[in-house]
Amino acid sequence: MKKCLALILACIIALSACSKNDEKATLEKDIDKLEKQNKDLKKQKEKLQKEHDKLKDKSDSLEKDVNAKM
Repeated sequence: MKKCLALILACIIALSACSKNDEKATLEKDIDKLEKQNKDLKKQKEKLQKEHDKLKDKSDSLEKDVNAKM
C-alpha cells in the first residue's frame, strides 16, 4: 500500500513538473510573439509619423501658396 501511494505521489510530482515546463515554454513563446508585434507596431508608428510630417509640410506649403496669391 505504501509503495502504491509513493508511486502515485511520484507520478503527480513528475506530471506537475512537466506541466510547469510546458507552461513556461508557452509563456516564453507568447513573450517573443508580443515583442515582435511591439517592434512591428513601433516601425508602423514611425512610418505613419513620417507620413504625417510630410503631409503637414505639404499642407503648410499649399497654404502659403494660397495666401501669397491673395
